Amino acid sequence: MSVAEEEKQLVREKAKSKRLAFVLLGIAIVAEVTGAICLKASEGLTVPLPTLVTVIGYLITFTLLIKILQNLPLGLVYGIWGGVGSAATMLVGVVVWHDPFTACTAVGVLLVIGGVYLLNKGTDEIEAARAQQQ
Repeated sequence: MSVAEEEKQLVREKAKSKRLAFVLLGIAIVAEVTGAICLKASEGLTVPLPTLVTVIGYLITFTLLIKILQNLPLGLVYGIWGGVGSAATMLVGVVVWHDPFTACTAVGVLLVIGGVYLLNKGTDEIEAARAQQQ
């Protein structure tokens, strides 16, 4: 295999690892939101089933984050995980527990989503610039 072919193979493997990391990040977010929902339902960790689901949800979340951080930058991962997880948890709170939802809350959620988009775009731009330098 030539050097050029080896480089192309490395690029493909890195892209595949990055895609897998984003899939795992999605699963980590679902596990975290599930854990947060069950945390509220556990009534201060006094109801066994929601308490167990909370613990399992957070164990899954942090186990996946360990793997994800091997392929994606910390700032990007934490921004997406925290932002999307917070927005999703807030929306579930509104729907399930009738938590308050105001215009200010809506703007906050939109800003979180916009921030996640900008984090991802900025990371992509940096990676593209690094690839051109090599």
